[in-house]
Amino acid sequence: MRPSDPSQNTRRFMQIGLVVAEAVAGAVFGLVLTRLGKLATGAPPATFANYVWNAAVFGALAAVVSPVITWSALRRVLLWRTVAEPLGAAVAGGCGAVILGVPVLILVLPPLGLGLGFANLRRRYPDAFEGNTLAASLDMPRVRSAERPVSEPELRSA
Repeated sequence: MRPSDPSQNTRRFMQIGLVVAEAVAGAVFGLVLTRLGKLATGAPPATFANYVWNAAVFGALAAVVSPVITWSALRRVLLWRTVAEPLGAAVAGGCGAVILGVPVLILVLPPLGLGLGFANLRRRYPDAFEGNTLAASLDMPRVRSAERPVSEPELRSA
């Protein structure tokens, strides 16, 4: 039996691809954050188990949370941007914590960078209905009779 929606397979492929891409991005972020956290706090180098644990946890979180944000709030954004730009902003936040030399900022700046990355995408790609604020009656041309449209000065004087 054929599915009734011919684009269902494409949507399913895009959804699975987005979940996998976000999981990989989250795992990469977990690896980078492990190293940056150790640098910021002056702790001894991380073990292999630390890297694996953080990559797994951040990958799982990103695979669940990021697609929900993408499909609900960032519907008009290119999918590669929903993966790359928030990841870059979060890594930049972690690097900022290391550069500033304040260990507690490693807990604040990466999530702040991630949120700002999503907010920047939301600002740059607004939904289509948010840009049109005119009422439907104002979009239509005003016509007094079937033959002659009304000009703007005539509307103001009426």
